[in-house]
Amino acid sequence: MTVFLNRQILLYFFFFFLFFLWSAQAVAANWSGEWDSTWRHRAARITLEQTGDQVSGEYPLFGGTVKGSALGQELHGTWSEGGREGTFVAIMAGDGRTFTARFGTGEWLTAVRVSDDNEFMGYSIDQSSPAMTLYHFLAVMNAVGPGRMELQSEASHFIDFSTLPGQTISELDYTSLLFNVVNSMTFRVWEIQSDDNADTFTATLNQAGTSVSLDLKFLRRNGDWFIQALPIDLLEDVLMRAQAAHASLLGGRSGDLLSPRDTLKTLVRSFSYGGVDGAERAMETLNMADLSALAREYEGPRLARYVYRSLRRLGAITWQEVPDNPIRSEPYVFFEHPLGRIAIGPVLTKEGVIWQFTPDTLRTIRSLYAALDNLPANNIIELQAQPESLYFRTRDAIREMSPTFVRPVGVMELWQWLGLLLTLVVAYAVGKLVNLFFYGVLKRSGGDAHGPVVRGFFLWSFRVFSLGVALRLADRVLSFPDLVQVALVTISWSCIVLSLMVLTLLTIKLVAARIRNVETLKGNNITLVSFIAGILRIIVIVFAILMLADVLQVPYQSVLAGLGIGGLAVALAAQSTLQNFISGITLYFDKPIAVGDYCRFGDKTGTVEFIGMRSTRIRTLDRTLLTVPNSEFSNMQIENYAKRDSMFLNPTISLRYETTPDQLRYVLAELRKMLLSHPKVAADPLRVRFGGFGSHSLDISVFAYVMSVDYSEYLGIREDIYLRMMQIVSEAGTKLAVPSMVHYNAADSLPDADRVQASEAQVHQWREEGKLPFPDFAWQDKAEMRETLDYPPQGSAVKEELSNGPVHERKSGA
Repeated sequence: MTVFLNRQILLYFFFFFLFFLWSAQAVAANWSGEWDSTWRHRAARITLEQTGDQVSGEYPLFGGTVKGSALGQELHGTWSEGGREGTFVAIMAGDGRTFTARFGTGEWLTAVRVSDDNEFMGYSIDQSSPAMTLYHFLAVMNAVGPGRMELQSEASHFIDFSTLPGQTISELDYTSLLFNVVNSMTFRVWEIQSDDNADTFTATLNQAGTSVSLDLKFLRRNGDWFIQALPIDLLEDVLMRAQAAHASLLGGRSGDLLSPRDTLKTLVRSFSYGGVDGAERAMETLNMADLSALAREYEGPRLARYVYRSLRRLGAITWQEVPDNPIRSEPYVFFEHPLGRIAIGPVLTKEGVIWQFTPDTLRTIRSLYAALDNLPANNIIELQAQPESLYFRTRDAIREMSPTFVRPVGVMELWQWLGLLLTLVVAYAVGKLVNLFFYGVLKRSGGDAHGPVVRGFFLWSFRVFSLGVALRLADRVLSFPDLVQVALVTISWSCIVLSLMVLTLLTIKLVAARIRNVETLKGNNITLVSFIAGILRIIVIVFAILMLADVLQVPYQSVLAGLGIGGLAVALAAQSTLQNFISGITLYFDKPIAVGDYCRFGDKTGTVEFIGMRSTRIRTLDRTLLTVPNSEFSNMQIENYAKRDSMFLNPTISLRYETTPDQLRYVLAELRKMLLSHPKVAADPLRVRFGGFGSHSLDISVFAYVMSVDYSEYLGIREDIYLRMMQIVSEAGTKLAVPSMVHYNAADSLPDADRVQASEAQVHQWREEGKLPFPDFAWQDKAEMRETLDYPPQGSAVKEELSNGPVHERKSGA
């Protein structure tokens, strides 16, 4: 039941909302009144009269009429003009001030309600004299632009068309033609003086720099002065001669800065267009020859804005009063004040003479604007209002709060000094907070291990960076003048670049140190880390230097261009350094050695501890640290003991000459058997041979490889093999010979006869059984012997430890 009631309530609200919308749409709109309308390439004043739901009207400029039926905010009807007709539908805006219509052909029309026919942009229309009539005619036509074409119909009301019978063009087109002719002339509107008692007046308007002129006639009707319509062919002739004369003065050149009038129009209209293109166009009107390149980049847009805002406070600009003479020799002074003036002067360029606002104007424009600041701004000169910059919005708000703060104090205003002080305080506070945060991060990452110097650089870099960023952000609000701007821009960007460089270098150092400390990173990979870190440091430093050179306006481009020649001299001067660097790269990619390898180079041996880009450091057996330049190290014969897969065993066993041949055969056979049976001796190659007759011994040569790469393990294996060799010699009943002179003062101790007999009997048995192992054992016997010896020997302290895993594990464990 509750759910059903809730649904009923929602339905009631829904239908009530629909009824409210229908009622709002059904409210009758008031179509009566005068409307300034615009459609494709045309504009006209439309007068509408509504009676009930029927609406009718006319637009006299084109001799047209409209009629239709209104339903709420909609108007459906037809139009007729010069024998043509069509349909339209119009929708009025909610505020009743504008409407939009669409014709049956798909064309659009927009219209705005005229609240007072005797006002223009909020200013009263005055036709009390020829000068005032001409001034308002020009003011309206000068304001014609995108979205404001309807103003042409306003201007047509200043023209008396009764003196122009049988005109072949519309009043709107005639108004445009008359304006184009008058616009080609240069004159002072307020210099036009008429007789108060006369009802007609003629003013002669001249084109600057030429002999072309126009006699513009005025007449008075009912106390108001109007411009008398001149014959169309006369206007066309004057316009043609004026355009030809002006083109002759230009000498075929084209552009936006060819006369004082062009320059002034370009500046004003650039702020109507807005955007990046508008700002660049405005800066082109300024002669910034006295400013540094840095000041032009930062101060240029602000100086253009200062000039524009000053012009707005001087009132509506009548362009026809500004000279349009491109060959004028002296500057044109638009406004003069004890604190400065606004002047436009000629500037010689490669393309010819252009006109720009003079350096004196830019030097004093801030002071001049401060003097004009309290005058109300005039919006007539704008085609389309653009949003003000953050600086001017802030300054206007502060001036509204207290004019004292915008009082000049030295090179800046009071509020700018206070803002700069606040910026420094905030930058210091933010720097402290950032330091506290990163100091904790640095401690947790082990940064203290790098010493107080690294920690100090790391933390102070954040403070300097905060200062630089704060100054750059503050400039968007405070807009420092060029004298202060250049210094602060240099300081701020230098702080940012230097702090980022130091932070980046320290980060590279910390990351490289952390990577080196990773236990899984060994050998040449550590060299790669050092190599990459070094390259990154060089890139960071070079990039920072170029950035600083750009900030300080150092012409580094020419220096870079000269590196082609200077690079040769640098390469010759740093030949050894470059050679060491290249040799370091070769050592890394060729990899003859790695960190931790034990090697012999020249007459030195030791363990490699570090391979850098310039030198290699080796810890010798004397525990000293030997540093060898890479260029020398790479040219040495390097014997890397760490790269061997086994260790050579090549002893010579010397037996006494009393050893019989069969004893010798027994020793050879047992030695071969022992080596083949040993688990740490490679089966191939393996040789045990009677080598020859020495000066005092019978020499047995042993050639074998011990399967170990660890020298300490090798020494233990060799010791075991040597002990077994001594045992075999003893079991054969012979002895090892020594290189000495023996004087017998007693009977010589002959070999043990029993052992001699036993060894000879064993050899005799091998011979009888066909198993004499000479010149070698049979392959079946070799296979049976492999790894049958007990190694480590019985009773060894490490036997149990080494026997816990397979041979390859025992190797790595050793």
